[in-house]
Amino acid sequence: MIAEEYPLQESVLLDSGATLHIFRDTKRMKSLRAAPIGDFLWSGTTQVPIDGYGEARIILKSGDGSPTYLTLYNVALCTALTTNLVSFSKLRKRGYWWDTKPGNNCLRRADGSYLGEVEEINGQQVLEYRTSYEPAATLRAALIAEVSSKPRQRKQHTSWTPRRPLKGDSLTWHKRLGHPGPEVLRYLTTASRGVRIKVDTPKGPQRITTVNCDACGTAKAHRLIRRAPRQATARARPGDRIAIDFHPLTLGYAGYTSVCILTDRASGYSWDYYLTERSTPTLRSMIQSFLRMLEVQYSIKVKVIECDNEITEIHTRVADDIRERGIICEPSAPNTQAQNGGAERVAAVIIEKSRAMRIAAKLPAYLWPETMKAATYLYNRTPSLRRDRKTPYEIFHSASREPGDPTAKPDLAHLRSYGCKAFALTADTQLRRKRLQKQAPRAWIGFLIGYTSSNSFRIWNPLQSEVFTMRDVTFNERQHFDGRTESLRDDLLQADLEAIQKRIQELIMAQEQPSQWTTQLPDEEHEEVLNDEDIPCSDQLAQQDASTSEEDQHAKLPPRGEEGDGSTSEYTTSRFEVLPTPPPSPPTAFFHAEAFGLGVKGRGGSVGGKNSTPATRRQRISFKAAFLAGGIQAPKHKHRSTCQIMTDGVATPVSSRAGGGRNKPLLPPQYKGKEQHIVGIHWSLLEKLPSSHMQIKSHPYRDAILEAEKAHLQSHKQSNSWEEVAKSTARGRQILGCHWVYTYKLDKHGRLVKIKARLVIRGDQQDKDERDTYAATLAGMSFRTLVALANRFDYEMLQYDAVNAFVHATIDEDIYMEMPMGYRKKGRILKLRKALYGLRRSPLLWQKHFEKGLIRTGFQRVPGEDCCWLHGDIIFFFYVDDCVLCFPETMKKEASKLMGNLQRIYHIEGGQPLQWFLGIEVIRDRPTRRLWLSQSVYIDKMKRLLPDTMPIPKKVIPMTQEELLPYEGIASPGSTNSYQRKVGTLMYAAVMTRPDIAFASSRLARFNQNPGPSHHKAADRVLWYLLQTRGHSLEFGSEPGSKEDGLQVASDASFGDNSLDRRSSQAFTMRLFGGITSWKANKQDTVTTSTTEAELLALSQAAKEALFASRLLSAIKIDLSAPTARRRTSQPSRVTIECDNKQTIRLVKEELIKLRTKLRHVDIHNHWLRQEITQGRIDVVYTSSAQLLADGFTKALPGDKFELFMQRLRLADLSEKLVMTRRRELEEEL
Repeated sequence: MIAEEYPLQESVLLDSGATLHIFRDTKRMKSLRAAPIGDFLWSGTTQVPIDGYGEARIILKSGDGSPTYLTLYNVALCTALTTNLVSFSKLRKRGYWWDTKPGNNCLRRADGSYLGEVEEINGQQVLEYRTSYEPAATLRAALIAEVSSKPRQRKQHTSWTPRRPLKGDSLTWHKRLGHPGPEVLRYLTTASRGVRIKVDTPKGPQRITTVNCDACGTAKAHRLIRRAPRQATARARPGDRIAIDFHPLTLGYAGYTSVCILTDRASGYSWDYYLTERSTPTLRSMIQSFLRMLEVQYSIKVKVIECDNEITEIHTRVADDIRERGIICEPSAPNTQAQNGGAERVAAVIIEKSRAMRIAAKLPAYLWPETMKAATYLYNRTPSLRRDRKTPYEIFHSASREPGDPTAKPDLAHLRSYGCKAFALTADTQLRRKRLQKQAPRAWIGFLIGYTSSNSFRIWNPLQSEVFTMRDVTFNERQHFDGRTESLRDDLLQADLEAIQKRIQELIMAQEQPSQWTTQLPDEEHEEVLNDEDIPCSDQLAQQDASTSEEDQHAKLPPRGEEGDGSTSEYTTSRFEVLPTPPPSPPTAFFHAEAFGLGVKGRGGSVGGKNSTPATRRQRISFKAAFLAGGIQAPKHKHRSTCQIMTDGVATPVSSRAGGGRNKPLLPPQYKGKEQHIVGIHWSLLEKLPSSHMQIKSHPYRDAILEAEKAHLQSHKQSNSWEEVAKSTARGRQILGCHWVYTYKLDKHGRLVKIKARLVIRGDQQDKDERDTYAATLAGMSFRTLVALANRFDYEMLQYDAVNAFVHATIDEDIYMEMPMGYRKKGRILKLRKALYGLRRSPLLWQKHFEKGLIRTGFQRVPGEDCCWLHGDIIFFFYVDDCVLCFPETMKKEASKLMGNLQRIYHIEGGQPLQWFLGIEVIRDRPTRRLWLSQSVYIDKMKRLLPDTMPIPKKVIPMTQEELLPYEGIASPGSTNSYQRKVGTLMYAAVMTRPDIAFASSRLARFNQNPGPSHHKAADRVLWYLLQTRGHSLEFGSEPGSKEDGLQVASDASFGDNSLDRRSSQAFTMRLFGGITSWKANKQDTVTTSTTEAELLALSQAAKEALFASRLLSAIKIDLSAPTARRRTSQPSRVTIECDNKQTIRLVKEELIKLRTKLRHVDIHNHWLRQEITQGRIDVVYTSSAQLLADGFTKALPGDKFELFMQRLRLADLSEKLVMTRRRELEEEL
């Protein structure tokens, strides 16, 4: 049947097999845009081209026959099809569902409400039926007329007719009155008029109780607590019956988010396990380890496990494991925790005990895992009146020992006042090291927060925010932590910082996986109020604030994000603003010092350690976020509070042992919403900012965010960014939307300076046109060249930031925008005068405006590099709004004057020595003329890309010598997206500061479209290599007059090394003043027929890059032809290029040797190289492959050769230097 004869060609069909909406007529499309070339869809075995994409609106019949509009987005236009199709899978993703029950056949919304009718016509399911094309208005009018034509029923009563008494039985009146209590109906007729109730019983109307009415039964149900124990609990022996209970809490030390309490019902003895996530593999590992411990240590085989329904309904594999062991699993009824009262009550007692201990000791709330461990330890050793004044420890251990054995009773001689001061022996004293340093301290000071055995204690150091297990400890029970770190400064002078530093260094170099966060469940409601143990009186309990609940002392973790079970949470929150700029620089002290944490931790050891499954090992978490940044009091700034948080009279250090950008902090409620109190707080303790203005109302920092919005709008008012006009002014014009973006502005130690709000226009809605939108940005090679130059001549380098850069530029077209959310006025919009963030042409407009300002100030553009400008010996370069000023010390006054003139034109802040640029840390040692570029912080974030189950490899090199081949299968979209994220992340490091992975990244990028398991494995290998070498930094610096004191270029090729297409790999490197400034590893575009041709193409590529670098240096007035590099020249110096193929060198240098080839492009490259050599611009010299730096960019090197390659690249390991730099900065603040 041809298209014209098909009866449903103008109708819209519901297709359960279509993967996208498809329409055939352009008249029905809105916002139509052209489809990318090559887009098509399959119709059977035929490829149907897609002509475009847009929006379409269809009209559905509602329940009463009236029209209902449904707008479809991303609709494909295929004029070759015979009808219009709506994809049911697309609708389902939006929450709509197809009700196919008999008599229904309709679409419904997610809440079950009726959306529209689905008719079966000609064997097809039709949403909108049209016999011919009709405008939407015509169809809507026809539907309305159809509804209007139905006859109306006449009213039986007019407004003058008195109403008759309303009749009904008891149940009917019960429903009419909104389900009242059972006694109401007995007195209803005498207390009101117009009521007639049918008498159901001799005593009058029936009493409607909750069991007679389903609605009352479901709405008025309450807990029916059965206080009798299950079965024969009282007759059970120790270990026969175990009760399990989970309690979620806020994010705590070491990343734990919940605790599992396992209680022996016979003795009351409890074991505590701490979880970073409540996944099935984690719980399986935990329970298997627990049961194995009971069997091995006490010869106990558990008979019954009592639990709530989480294990049996959510983690069913765990319940299956329990039953396979022959153990009876007794779950409680859903949402009736009282049936699991044995575990529920014990956990409540332990939590109450833990809370009292924490408050009395004035410990920070995030240490709850440690206080819970100590509380459980003490609970097992506390006698109870309910248990005949015996301890759970004694009752449990007596079952496995001889009667009367005194060791069955717990020994409490090692207990000390919880939270008292502790003097722990230093590592040097314990190991008898540094014995000549007689004046060195022999102990460091901390506070007791737990026990691991009778002679092993858990000691907390508040300033280091670290907990150590120590044996050689003495205590002062008269002194406790007072909640203030100032009082500890003198004490810490005696601390063995070197020992602690060594520990932290080990943590930094440790490799781990990011943690998994669990969903925060609401606190369980306990109706029992009597304690089942005889709690002894103590000063700690006297200080407990009964009015303060656990929920008041902590902030809840948010539920798992929409990413699903694989979502992870990273420590370093991004300081990047939503601007068209590269990644901004993180603060100086924002360094990940991360350690191995245990996914599940128990009393006797760790579950998930040596014998754990890979899924359990993925729970290793980071707990040293922002190295030492939060444990020290913030400097006293004007209008800024200190870096401590008072909770219930307890000063809480702001450092958190674990946290993530998507997790809520441990900030006390009394400080939420008060900007004057949150300023100076560490980022890990701050709330997640809202993603839209609509979320501000319920946000704890509402007032501060609103103030930030008003301040931002005020800045636009001062800049005259727009004018308010009537909406009718823009009739026929496009009106763009806008939205708010909120960010935290932090200092270099990761502490809050202020909350920023930025209004961003929806440039993605802007119609495309032919005007230019390209704005130049500083090349990575240019940046490295400029910092190498500044280091060589000992220039000052100061960094600046152009505030609200884009709004300085005036737009050259009429653009209208909706008023900002929260500040809208009816019938009013904004007409823009200045370039706002988000507009397509804003970067270009800002660049042109900034260039005019630089010219007015006296700067001149460097030819070939639009983002680099000169004024004599003063160099100014920028990347959008990040600026750097370089100048010799002798020109300090003139440089200051130039910046002053520029700051009178633009709002530019800064002036500090350059430390970060494009997310790269700049480290200088000016006395030795050395400079390093490091991306250690950026590399730390790569952990989130690694698979959770990947084992931790030993020391690796980036890539093996085995060639990667295409994947024969078809990669899933998720696999492709994951691979592309990995490769993209690697590429940024490879092109900026890590040339050692250039070849590996180039190889991996070839499989972006269809990656297989082998490609993922290879990418993960490179990621692990970077994490293991995160401290390696690109080094610059050379001795004046040495061979390295100049420009060195090398090229190389690997002939036909790609077995699939036999194209060759090529590479070049460029070294300036001792440091590599430019490099590239790629595959040649064409197949060559010999090694000589391949080397010739690589040499041509290197020559072009070298000439550009030579012109850049000459424009900056650098003379490389002299014995020692110097300033004051404007003529490009001749560039020497190293090559390891003598035949290629002869071809381009000797007149009698000519290349015989039929490849025209190769012949052209040959003649161009001969021309440049003849004119003296370049020279080519021979260097053996063993000495050629570019050789490592064309092939995967084995281990020993790769180590030599790393040395030639001058990638220095600055791990220790980075750590010491952060420590020095933090100690300076003290």
